Amino acid sequence: MLTLDQLRARIPLTDAAMRMGMKMSSDNGVLQTLSRPQSEAPEVIINVEHQVWRNAHNQGGGNIIDLAMWYFDIDYPAANKKLHELYFLHFLPTIDDADEEQQDLQKLAYIASKSSENQEGCRVYLKNERGIPDHVISAGITNKTLGWTNYTSPKLKQGEQHWGGEAVSFLTYQPNTKMLAAVDYRYYVPELNGGMKTKSLGQKNGVFWMLDPRALRTAKTVYVVEGPLDALSIEAAFWNDKTTCAIALRGTQVQVNWQLFIGKTVICCYDHDEPKPDKRNPNGAFRCYSAEAEWRIHEGCLAAGVPCFFVDRSKWEYGQDANDVWKNIKSKSPFRELEPWLIPGLAGKDNDDSISAKPRVWLPHHDYQQYWKYRVKADFTSSIKISTDNEGDEKIENIDVAGFRVAGLSRVEIASASATMSGEEDNSPRIQFVAIYQTTRHGEKLQRRVMDDEQLHNLDHWRKSGPIYNPRAFSRMLNIFERTIGIGSVEAANFVGLCYLGGKPRVNEGKDCFFTEPAQQCPYHNFAFPRGMRGHASQVVAAYQETFKDNAAARALVWILGAQLKLFLGFWPHLIVQAGKASGKSTLIKRLERTTGMKMFSGQSMGTEYRLMTSVSGTSHPIGWEELSARKSEIIARAVSLLQESYNYTETSRGSAQTPFLISAPVLLAGEDVPVESLTGKTVRTDLSNRKGPMLDESLPKFPMYEWIEWLAKLGKKPVLDSYKIALAKCQHFNRAREDDRGAERMVNNYAALMTAWRLVCSFAGIEEETDAFERDLIAEMNSHISDTNNDREPWIWIVEIIMDEIAAGRYVYPYVFECEPMAPSEPRYLCVRVKHMMSHLSTSVALREKYNNMPVKTARVLKHQIEQAGVMNNDGVVRSINGTRLGHMQRLDVKKMEQYGISVTAPENLRPPKEQLL
Repeated sequence: MLTLDQLRARIPLTDAAMRMGMKMSSDNGVLQTLSRPQSEAPEVIINVEHQVWRNAHNQGGGNIIDLAMWYFDIDYPAANKKLHELYFLHFLPTIDDADEEQQDLQKLAYIASKSSENQEGCRVYLKNERGIPDHVISAGITNKTLGWTNYTSPKLKQGEQHWGGEAVSFLTYQPNTKMLAAVDYRYYVPELNGGMKTKSLGQKNGVFWMLDPRALRTAKTVYVVEGPLDALSIEAAFWNDKTTCAIALRGTQVQVNWQLFIGKTVICCYDHDEPKPDKRNPNGAFRCYSAEAEWRIHEGCLAAGVPCFFVDRSKWEYGQDANDVWKNIKSKSPFRELEPWLIPGLAGKDNDDSISAKPRVWLPHHDYQQYWKYRVKADFTSSIKISTDNEGDEKIENIDVAGFRVAGLSRVEIASASATMSGEEDNSPRIQFVAIYQTTRHGEKLQRRVMDDEQLHNLDHWRKSGPIYNPRAFSRMLNIFERTIGIGSVEAANFVGLCYLGGKPRVNEGKDCFFTEPAQQCPYHNFAFPRGMRGHASQVVAAYQETFKDNAAARALVWILGAQLKLFLGFWPHLIVQAGKASGKSTLIKRLERTTGMKMFSGQSMGTEYRLMTSVSGTSHPIGWEELSARKSEIIARAVSLLQESYNYTETSRGSAQTPFLISAPVLLAGEDVPVESLTGKTVRTDLSNRKGPMLDESLPKFPMYEWIEWLAKLGKKPVLDSYKIALAKCQHFNRAREDDRGAERMVNNYAALMTAWRLVCSFAGIEEETDAFERDLIAEMNSHISDTNNDREPWIWIVEIIMDEIAAGRYVYPYVFECEPMAPSEPRYLCVRVKHMMSHLSTSVALREKYNNMPVKTARVLKHQIEQAGVMNNDGVVRSINGTRLGHMQRLDVKKMEQYGISVTAPENLRPPKEQLL
């Protein structure tokens, strides 16, 4: 969206008035008077030099937006939008809260700087009151994660809440960055602060406090605790173990990106709180809120594929936290004792005689009698057997169950294709189950296996995960796990890219999908979109604009980025990259792969229709096909059929298991010759020939694809459609095709979609300078594409061309006759032929059978209608005598009209003059 100053610099006021619909009354070079079309008296006077206006009574007036407000009788935002629409300018109003965020960050930075002025002030409290060793405190001071403050509010009295006092400050940073996110206080004397022990400033969710923020990169074990004091205690206990660190969440707020911990083991060590009455249901079961926070952490880790265990706190006293235990024992042994149960948070036996809290999972008596026998390690499952030896002593025997650990079994509701692509209410979701397990060979990373209902108790299916030593005990264990089917249950969409889930757009990656046959159902089943800094986007775009002239490479980049708009527009065209030898095509495609993560498929991977289908299934992120013209004609025909379907989206299923496939991926078609004439109306084009420029820098960063798609998801559908509407109006305004050319109309829609993508990329990347060069080159390419394919867009042209070739070769067996004008006896003017005979010849000729099978038109009625619509049929129902035979119901085709469509006609030397129809 342009500002007022940009609009004034770009649009002359007089031109704007006339485009609104006003007419010029007089012009003396200094002042211009204009009036409405229905008015004769002047209404507006414009000062040409200063570009301002006033009305005829020398009142009102102002700038260009004021003129739009006066003329259309609308408010300021609507007038601004109207001007953008009149001049086909990109209009994208956004809520700019950057100033408020900047002010909050400045305030937070000031508080942090004050806390860091006297960091040593925190040592006395932490050492004497909390038992934290000096070397741990010194590390926090060095890393600038510990501070001290004695601020008191001058507006409040001592003893009132938020008065302040001496406190340790804990500085929290954004994960893997040096950006300050929050500051927490722990007051020495809470009574002076109105009973408040802590205070939090800054971001609440998504961040966590660490003694050394860099330790997370090399850590293998991460303890998750409730507060910074607990994290300091864990750090002190494991000081000599550099592979162990601790993070402190913001109390029970556990909304953290747990993917940061992939490849690590998370161990929860929250406070051992006593069960309390439910705040919302005082008469219901007691609840333990710290335990429930651990359950949410466990579910988040399962979803991210991170192993998660709980510290066994059954021997701790109620009210104790990690810092209390550390002060008493000064040992790491209490923190190394982990719960051995199948389901974290559900004890196998009750060691507490007091009031029990609401359990994580309710198990009936017959399940509970078997549940307590199972024991788990990180990647192993066993059970115990208690017996009595000859002397009467209790004997415990460990029995191996499986060589892997089942971490969870959850229900997954897969959204239907219609709900995924349209956002409408899902009327046909599919229920599946996902088993999450940990094995020795995969280390500290959980694996997933998606199953149908009948596969859930199929041990042969489970043996693909690892060895099962005791099938009977393993089957009983699965029966118990069925009680936990709701833990970690999710709604998912089997689609990689921007899609709808629960009616809202969201970014979906390979890890978010639950394919039963991942390698077949989606080429990006294990794909994660490249992430990066948003500021890199403009750098990448500028580099691609320079590497090929006339924005030829930039169009390919924008086409890949804009493919995610398919969710909002309902379609996305395929891209044809044309180039001669040594034009840099292969090099550019490889760089596009590196920049965006797009996959190119070689000719060997396109050998069958099934392989073609699997390459375009389950994603809106583009894929590429190399040298399609080198494939067999049968494969080319199948490929074109799939491209027709993936222009929008089509759902199908294959195999005895009816595996679902969603054909939806846009395809990049590269080569010197791309034989997809029947697909012309569903493609856009970029030509690299003779446009090669400087090579792309090897240090060029990747485009921040994830941030781009996330930005689109937040933007929503309506702004995108509004932007597309303006871009379409501009493309239609500069379109060179005839108004009745329906094939060209679809091509204009395709290029308008590409222009919309470019404008949105500019908004995302912060490209503020004028972008007319790209749009000018895009419109030039559009008109060139329309002109070059004028004769390739209609099926009737393909059929008539084939028949003309058959006539020229003498293979057309049905009667026909060429006629001439009386004044030009040597020039063919009309062709009398039956359309029905044309289709019969095409369908019965053995040599033409394959072409007929690939034709979208197979009936004479439809062919005749298309020829009529094109204006080629001069007369219908004529009667002619050919070779002594009377033929009626013939159609007379205009040869000159056919030549205008590029159809070559071979006529005999002796032509028949036109005759009146036989009676």
